[in-house]
Amino acid sequence: MTLTFRHTERSSALEARARELGQRLQRYGERITQCHMTLEGSRGGHDSAATYAVQIDLAVPGARIHADSLQIDGAGHKDPFLALRDAFNNAKRQLQELHSKRFRFDAGNTIERLGGAKTGMP
Repeated sequence: MTLTFRHTERSSALEARARELGQRLQRYGERITQCHMTLEGSRGGHDSAATYAVQIDLAVPGARIHADSLQIDGAGHKDPFLALRDAFNNAKRQLQELHSKRFRFDAGNTIERLGGAKTGMP
């Protein structure tokens, strides 16, 4: 996992949390081949209106996932830990959706892998 800080001070607590969440993503996508997180502060500096955004870019076999922490209106967060949490939840949701699209269950207890043949379950 690689981690980049932009326009914000590197914090050991924030870095530790980012690495912990990066490891937790393995639960939802055990075949993650690349994980890059970017933690970005606003260019304005250290004032009280500073906002934070987090982007997580993942590579898994056959797909790339981009997740961010931006809110619906495109605004960032005032708390970098909340931005990290939202980006993590977004990445987790996308990994779960990818997994459910790749594996479908039919009524006959058969797993059909997209692009592959059906195999019976014991």
